[in-house]
Parts: sequence; C-alpha cells; structure tokens
Amino acid sequence: MIKKKALQELDYFKVLDLIEEFSNSEATGKAIKQIHPAISIEEAERSLKEFEDIKDYLDKGGEIFLSSFPDISDLLHRASKEGVFFEAWELTKFLKVLRVLDRLSPCIEKLLTFPNLTIKIKEILGNYLTLGQPYLLLKLENTVDEEGNILDTASPMLKYLRKQVKITEERIKEKLEEIINRKEINVFLQDRFITKRNDRWVIPIRMDSKGQVKGKVQDVSRSGETAFVEPEEIAALSKKLEELKLEERVEEIRILREISDEIHNISSTLEREFALLIYIDKLYAIYNFSNKFNAQIPALTKEKQIRLIEAKHPLLLLSKTQVEPLNLELKDKKVLVITGPNAGGKTVTIKTIGLLTAMAISGLPVPASASSIVPFVSSIYVDLYHEGSIEEHLSSFASHVITLREIVEEAESESLILLDEIGTNTDPEEGSALACAIIEELRDKGGFTFVTTHLSKIKLFAATEEGMEVAAMLFDERTMTPLYRLSIGSLTTSYALEVAKKYGFPEKLIKRAYELKGTEDRKLYDLMDSLERAKEQYREKIEDLEKLQRTLLVEKERLEKEFIRIEEKKKKTIEEAKTEASSLIQKIKKEINILYEEAKKADKQKLRELSRKATEIAKVFLPEDRKTAEEIRVGDLVKIKTLNLSGKVLTIEEGRAKIQTDTVQIEAGIEELEKSMSQDEAKREEISIRKVFNKRNIEDDVLRKLDIRGMRVDEALSLLESFLNGLSLNEISVGVIIHGIGKGILREAVREYLRNHPAVKTFQKGKPEEGGDAVTVVEIK
Repeated sequence: MIKKKALQELDYFKVLDLIEEFSNSEATGKAIKQIHPAISIEEAERSLKEFEDIKDYLDKGGEIFLSSFPDISDLLHRASKEGVFFEAWELTKFLKVLRVLDRLSPCIEKLLTFPNLTIKIKEILGNYLTLGQPYLLLKLENTVDEEGNILDTASPMLKYLRKQVKITEERIKEKLEEIINRKEINVFLQDRFITKRNDRWVIPIRMDSKGQVKGKVQDVSRSGETAFVEPEEIAALSKKLEELKLEERVEEIRILREISDEIHNISSTLEREFALLIYIDKLYAIYNFSNKFNAQIPALTKEKQIRLIEAKHPLLLLSKTQVEPLNLELKDKKVLVITGPNAGGKTVTIKTIGLLTAMAISGLPVPASASSIVPFVSSIYVDLYHEGSIEEHLSSFASHVITLREIVEEAESESLILLDEIGTNTDPEEGSALACAIIEELRDKGGFTFVTTHLSKIKLFAATEEGMEVAAMLFDERTMTPLYRLSIGSLTTSYALEVAKKYGFPEKLIKRAYELKGTEDRKLYDLMDSLERAKEQYREKIEDLEKLQRTLLVEKERLEKEFIRIEEKKKKTIEEAKTEASSLIQKIKKEINILYEEAKKADKQKLRELSRKATEIAKVFLPEDRKTAEEIRVGDLVKIKTLNLSGKVLTIEEGRAKIQTDTVQIEAGIEELEKSMSQDEAKREEISIRKVFNKRNIEDDVLRKLDIRGMRVDEALSLLESFLNGLSLNEISVGVIIHGIGKGILREAVREYLRNHPAVKTFQKGKPEEGGDAVTVVEIK
C-alpha cells in the first residue's frame, strides 16, 4: 500500500491535475483523481495495454468524438428508484449526455477491434455492446431545449394549450389597450402602458384615483404613487387564462413523468453507458497528456532493475523550456547513493525516479523513452523534507529520525525508498554512521533505495559495499555551474568552496577553509578527481570509437547499396539483351512463315540458313537442362525451342538432328530440341490421326496435325497461323489441332482464334475415338 503522503511529496496528484485539464466532464475529473498505483503488476500492465490500444487507434488516424458533458451520476442514482420525477432542467442534462453517447457510438465499434479495450468495454457494458439510446434521445430532443425549457413539440396537447394561452393573452392586451385609450380613463392613468404584476395583466392608475377605475389592485409601486389595477372588464379573460395555464402545467407534469418513467426503466443501461463514456474520456485525456509531455509506455518488471532513458519531470517541463533528461540504468544493485553540488539536481533526480515509478504502476505513460523499464513496487517511502514540528516539540533531526525509523520497520523487498540528504541536521560523524547502518539494512531487505548525500563517509561506504552503487550529478569546473546530468559510478565533491569562491567569498576565508578541510580529505578528493578525469578520457575515447563505428556502418551501407545498384543494372542489361535477341528471333520466324506461305517447296537452303542463324542467337538464352543425344531418338516427336516448330526426328548425326516438320525438313542441334513424345507414342498417335483423316477422305501418307500442348497462348497462336496457312496453300481441307484439356485456357484461345479467322470454314471438337475435347478439328474454306 502506497501512502497518500508519499504520493503527495512526489507531486503525483499534481500530475493527475494536469491530466484532468484534458477531460470533458467533472465526472471524468473525479475518475482521474481516483487513479492510484495498482496492487499487482498484472493490474498495472492491463491498464497500460488498454492505453496502448487507444493510443494505437488514435495515432493511426482514428477519431473519438467527445465534447463537454454534465455529470449525471446523482441523477442516475435517483433514476434507479421507483416513481422518480425529473424536472425539465434535469432532463436537459440527460439530453446532453445522450448526444455525446450517440456521436461516440461509431467509435466504440472500431475500438472493439482492439483486444485489451474489448475486454474492458465488455466488462463495463456487459452483454450489450451497443452504445446510445436513439429513441430516448429523439424524445428528449422534442421535449426540452439546452436551457431546460419544455418545448411545444413535447405533445400535441401542450402545443394546443400554449396556442390558446397566447390567443387569450392577445385578447386581454387588446382589451387593455382599448381601455387606456378611453378619455374617461385616461385622466386617471399614471402612465400609458400595459404590464404584468403577480402574473396578472394590469394598467397603472394614480393612487389617488384607484377607486375611479373598477377592478382589483394587484400591486403598488415602490413610491406608493401608482396602483396596478386589473380592470373588471378583463376578469373573465383573466380567469380563462389562469385555467389554461393550469392545464398547461398539468400537461407538462404528465410529459415529465412519462419521460422520467422511461429513464427509470433503462437506468441500469444508462449507468453502464455513462461509466463507459467516463472511461473513454479518461483514456482520451491521458492520451492528450501523453502528447503534450511526450509520455511513452514503459515496460514493467518484477526484477531488481530500473532503466530510465530521456526521463523528465512533467512539472519541470511546464516551468522550463529546456530540461536536462535523466538517464539511469541500475541492475543487480539495490542501493544508489547520489552525490554532487548544491542545486545540482539530486533531489529532482530521486523525485523523478519516484514519480515516474508511481505513474507507471498506476497504468499511466511516463515522460521517458519507450525503452524505459520500471520496477513494479507495492510500496513507496519518501523522506524529502526534514521539517520540525513546534506543536509536537520535534526538531528537524528528530522528525527525520522518526520518518527513517518507520521506513526501516515497514520496508520490504517490493519497496522503493527515496531518502534526501540522509544523516543531516546533526553531527556529521554520528549522522554518517547512522545513515550507513540504515542503507545497509535497507539493502538487506531487498528493496530499491535511492539516497542523496554530501557526507563523504556515506559516499565511500556505498562505493565499497556489495549491492550498492554511487553516482554523481556532474559539475562544470570551468564555469562553476551544475550540468544536471547523472553519471553512474562517479564520485565528486560538493564543490562548496569552489561555489563560494565564484560568488565572491573572501579569498582569505576560502584559503583557510581549504587548510581546515584536512590533508587526508584533500588526498582522497584529489584521487577521486584524477579517477574522474581518467574516466572522462576513457569516455571520450569510447565516443571516438563509436563515431568511427558509425562512419564505417554508413560506408558499409553505401557499398551495399552500390552493389545492389550494379547488380540491378547488370540484370537490366541482360534483360535488354534478351529482349533484343528475342525480337531478332521473332523476325527470323516471320521470314520462315513467309516462306511457308509462298510455296511448299521454297528455297530449303535459305530456310536452313535462317534456322541455323536463329539457333546460334538463341543458344545464349537456352535453359541449362538441355536434352542429350541419348534422350532423343530417331522417330521421336520433338519441338524446336528456338523456332517453336514441331516435327519428327528423321536422323541424328554428330549432335545434330534432321526434323521433318509439316512442310519442310530442318536441321537443329540436339540441345535445341524438346521431346514431345517417344517413337512408340508417336506411332500410336499417328495411327489414331490417320484413322481420323481416312474417315475424312484425306490421304494416308500425309500427317495433317499441329501439336501445341504445353505451350503458352501467344506461342501457340503464332504456330496456329502458320499451320492454317500451310493447310490452305497445300489445298488440305481438314486439319487437327492437338491442344490437350488441362484447365481449358489453351483450348478456348485456339477456338476463339479459329472463330474469327478468314480461312476457317468450320471447326469442332474431336469425336471420342479422335481424342474428344483434347483436339479441335478445323475445316478450311
């Protein structure tokens, strides 16, 4: 349990006040004031994860539509009771809250996509995850306005009655105007106007003439010179007006009671929705606080470890434009003794440690780097201000000792202890001894202890004891000003004499003080100074090495990028060469197709030369897995990859094969061939195809087919065009295209191409014995 006094001394409640400034309601402000350190690390982490969810949502452009809304907590408490009745101004508060809930409803649907927020929202709303009461909102919109007045639209009867009231009042005013314009009445008037007194319409009559006008005196002026008389002639109209207003009030009460009953019926739902509204507004306020103070979500740990990176006290950020951040890391050490000059930032440092720890275990983001690690503690003990008590007859040292005794008695392994200037306000020797015994006891208890001191014995004790560490607030000896930076492992003097000298203290006294300070102390501090200078030189060398390392890393990154650029350029060059070679091959293929179209017996020598030329160019781009002479035999059906032509192998000599295509014989290297089917398969295929052509009265000695199985659509259509031209030139009326079945893409592309071709008369799929849908039979015009 963390005592309120400790949190107060750490400015914890002032931070809550800063968060409250971003809230939209007094109800949210009350909820923020109730934020307190969690009793378990799981509870604290759950709160941090909920904030992390809403931060993630808002950082990515999500919106939460919130505006100012009243606190209806007391009204909701009353609403739970049977027979509750709300006045119009109270219903206006419900109206304002329901408007905010209605605008917030779409945001809740989006927030339900975040796991930790989903759990919390379900916990608040229960089984119903919708927000808002549109029916009640509409009814209230038609019933009351922002000022708490009941609207004419609240009911048709109310609208009618108010109209009658207005008509009756107009008749009364007309009658009174007529009365005050009469000559016999005019002489008795104090003034010529019509007014109201005690909610009755009257005219002003001189007091000495009030009996001259028949009617009832409703009021008298302060001077006593004017009587406000309701003329007898309007009595009937006034009575009617009074009755109408009574009926109006009865109708208003009926309307208010009806809505009050409806609120009562859904009071539990409204209570849950209002609780969710406060919760979301609280998270939104924390988010806005985190943006203003650059607060991040730290990691919590149960280990004896603390790491604060770029940590800042939020109240300092408000008062200063430039705040030196605190960087602190402590692991496997339970006590840190901080030394340094007066006004050097020692007290601010331990307050920052305590405050940020309290904030983190309360589920709040802290003004520090997200890489910070905060230990979970169940108690925090603080002794910052050593003030005496006249009432209790306590000196400042006695008060200090009493506080220390309570801390030593109550502290445990999960405690954070912050002690400022321990052992002061008494004899330095005895105070130092007592302080050393106390921090030794606190170390043994296992908690985290942070101590500030000017006493040399305490510094040296901490520097030599196991489980303890020393640190110093750095001081610029040239300017004699504090740097407000913490250096772990450093020991420095308090620079009291140096500061006194800077501010003009007499040189004689400064010199004498140095003499009285003692030889041993001077030797000790000279040694500390030399160690500190050596440490500073070591730190500078490390910084130089780190700078060199960064330079090398930048150069390495540059070389890697250059290597990637060269590789990409090389790849692009190869691709361009391939494209150029492919275009050349296509050009050669077109020339071959022209030869096919000119005549069946074209210049075979020229065709072979073109084939050989295409082969030489394409060799560069052939795949590595080339076929060998043993894989391809005489009689196999093959495809010439460089020309996308198919045919039968006639002979194989010295790594080159002679292939019979549909119209010509071509020579090609074995590595340029791809086997379509073996000799035996080819024979079976040829027998099947010959049967097809026999049935169509086609000569048996000519194989009229095109095999495009396994080809891409663009390759296949190019060969199909040459095939159709060949059929037409050789006056062959029927051809067979073998495309296979597969996914049907090639088949459909072939048939679509045939459908629009000028040389094609008809086409159809093969009969079952012909190969079925795996082939297409085409008839040429």
